[in-house]
Amino acid sequence: MPEQAAAEILKKAGLKQTAGRIALLKVLLKADKPLSHRQICEALGDLYYDPVSVYRSLESFIEAGFVHKVEDDNRSWLYALCTCKEESHCHPHFFCRNCGNCECLRSYSIPRIENLNNDYIVEEQRYYIKGICSSCKIASGSER
Repeated sequence: MPEQAAAEILKKAGLKQTAGRIALLKVLLKADKPLSHRQICEALGDLYYDPVSVYRSLESFIEAGFVHKVEDDNRSWLYALCTCKEESHCHPHFFCRNCGNCECLRSYSIPRIENLNNDYIVEEQRYYIKGICSSCKIASGSER
């Protein structure tokens, strides 16, 4: 099923349905959080897909609007499937300051700021929430 979903996403975006792109999309479809380039390459496992090709495919997915990237605290990028169809993020992201995990909060939306004024050109909107994730909260036994 993930292979069919990946092929359909590529088809709708007008991108070539190569084995590497389908494998890459399957990784993102299975992921429950945004992944780093390294995590994606590791998840591809035995299928050798050149790291530069992974990066280029991710960039083409971003341009097509079905993947977005999020900058983490280490100034590196995390990648996730996106249904926004916009370059700016339509949902906030939660970063755990304890374990470093990032989560897309898809059940919340960010209001699009329009007509800011003529002095500004809005290129991207981001909203990050930082704190302690539920897993770390349970592990530490703290209740806030």
